[in-house]
Amino acid sequence: MLKLNQVRAGELDQCILLQQRSTGVDVLGQESQNWDTIASVWSQAQPLRGAEFFAAGAAQSTSTVRFRIRYRSDVVPTMRVIWRSQAHDITDVIDVDGGWHTLELMCSTGARDGR
Repeated sequence: MLKLNQVRAGELDQCILLQQRSTGVDVLGQESQNWDTIASVWSQAQPLRGAEFFAAGAAQSTSTVRFRIRYRSDVVPTMRVIWRSQAHDITDVIDVDGGWHTLELMCSTGARDGR
């Protein structure tokens, strides 16, 4: 039986990548940081708001997007989402109704761009 806030399969129409930062050593022996893809999942993407501002002598913009995905226990706010070839920083991970069926990933892009 479908729960009240559970997302339906047909609503998961956007493929996203979940990425996690990893630390390694480059060819010069210096520490380097990369993003590794953890999973490719289907989601429901809901752009919520956008803003434009002037900083560092240039116009900047930010946007907030909510991604709803099937529940996964390995998603944390230090990860990021790649959607339509653009990095979105995960700012919050919400277990909808605490029911382990749906996660909402609140994400932002623009000002920090992948941290």
